Amino acid sequence: MQLIEFGQKLNEPVVVCLGYFGCMHKGHVSLLDMAKRRAVKHGAKIALFTFSNNHLRVLGKDVKVLYTFEERLSLYESLGVDYVLKTEFTDEFRKISGTQFIQLLTSYNLRGVVCGFDYAFGSDRLTSGELSRQLSDKCSVDVVDAVCWDGNKVSTTLIRSLLSDNQLTTANNLLSEPFFLFGSVVDGRKVGTKIGFPTANLQIDSDKLLVEGVYGGTVTLDGKSYKCIVNIGSKPTFDVDSATVEAHIIDFEGNLYGQVLKVSLTRFLRKISKFSSPLELTQQLRIDRENVLND
Repeated sequence: MQLIEFGQKLNEPVVVCLGYFGCMHKGHVSLLDMAKRRAVKHGAKIALFTFSNNHLRVLGKDVKVLYTFEERLSLYESLGVDYVLKTEFTDEFRKISGTQFIQLLTSYNLRGVVCGFDYAFGSDRLTSGELSRQLSDKCSVDVVDAVCWDGNKVSTTLIRSLLSDNQLTTANNLLSEPFFLFGSVVDGRKVGTKIGFPTANLQIDSDKLLVEGVYGGTVTLDGKSYKCIVNIGSKPTFDVDSATVEAHIIDFEGNLYGQVLKVSLTRFLRKISKFSSPLELTQQLRIDRENVLND
C-alpha cells in the first residue's frame, strides 16, 4: 500500500472510495467491496481518500478519534487498499467548493468512484447525486446504501457510542476487526510485578478515544498470539488518579521496552474498582485471567 498526497500524480487507473473512514465498520467495508468489484472489472487499483488528521477538531468539536492515522493505515492495508489519497483537513481545505474537489479528483485516471448515500463534500456540501452528474462523462459513480444494525445506520458515531457504553462485543461485531490500539512500551511503576501480574505500560496517542475499564484482549509478539488483561484508566487501589494503559500479557516473559504493540480488545470484563488491599486486587486479577483464558 502506498500513501499519495491528494492531487499528486498517479499513473495507474484507480477506483476511488470517498469518505473519512475514521474506522472500518461494516458500512465502510461495503463501500470497499463495491470498489473491489469495480477494480476487477476495469483492471484498476483501489484508492481510498481520507484526512490524515482529526478533522473534527478543525470544525471546533472536541472529539477524540477511534483510530489514529497510523492505526487507520494498518486497517486499510489489511483490507486490500492499494493507495491512500491523503490530505490534511485545514481551514483552507474546507473552503474549497465541491466542484473544485471534483477537479482535483479528476486529475486521476478514474475507473470508478464509490461513496455512501449520504456523502457530502465541498464548502457547498454537494451530494452524491451531484457527484454522479459531474462525473457522468468520466466514470461510473456507485452510491452504496446504508448498512443497518438494530434499526440504526452503522456509523463511526454508533461505534463510538457502543464503545462508550461498554458494549465492546457489539462494536466489534460491526467492525472489520476487533477494536485495537497501538502503544509504545514505556517504563512504569512496576507495581504489577510485585503482585504477580507484570504489565507492559503503553504510551497511547492523546487524541485516541479510550474508555475506562478492564478488558480482555490479544497481542501478537514474534508471530505468536497472547491473551492479555488490559487496564485503561486510573489505579484507585494505589491512589493513582492519572489514566494509563497497562497490559498484562499472559504466559509471556521478555523485555518489550521501546516496542510498539498492537493490542486488540476482545471483551469488556469490568469497571475499574478500588480494592481494600493489593491482595484483594490480586484475587480479582486471577479471576480476570481465568475469564480471559476461557473466553
